[in-house]
Amino acid sequence: MEFYKRMPDENIFIDIIGKWIVDILLVVIIGIFIAFYVCSEYKIVGNSMSGKINSGEKVFVNTTAYDLMKPGRYDVIKFSAVSEDGINENYVKRIIGLPGETVQIKDGYIYINDEKITYNSSKDKIVNAGLAGEKITLGNDEYFVLGDNCNSSEDSRFKSVGNVKLKNIQGKVWLRISPFVRIGFI
Repeated sequence: MEFYKRMPDENIFIDIIGKWIVDILLVVIIGIFIAFYVCSEYKIVGNSMSGKINSGEKVFVNTTAYDLMKPGRYDVIKFSAVSEDGINENYVKRIIGLPGETVQIKDGYIYINDEKITYNSSKDKIVNAGLAGEKITLGNDEYFVLGDNCNSSEDSRFKSVGNVKLKNIQGKVWLRISPFVRIGFI
């Protein structure tokens, strides 16, 4: 009975096409949701994070990361700070000190609660301790941040940025999206 083959139902093609359309629409809707509500794009300006993130590169910032958890040591964050001119500026830096800790920079090294940490061990010593030359005790909602390129960074060591309050943290930098050859997780 090889000559007898069942003819496909006419509606099966409509069902398959309909399922493909629904799947594609679902992926597009999820992508739009993530792009507008979970992530924001930010273009890096300056060399304070060079090595890990270079000037001109674009990154995704997870704007909901700290709704469920608290920022951790060594997280790369985007935050805002009001400059001396009264202008609200955005920065991307790495968290070094956590709430309640004491931070100090002496002899070019970072000390947290009087213990030397190994952050940035492959780079040069920190030349300018700034405000962190003396012990800085962080408040319950304050973080101490540094650029990876410490000797060319405006960060918590300076009055213009200071300690970063939790309410000023806009999100966690998690993915480099440009240039194409350097796409990858931070």
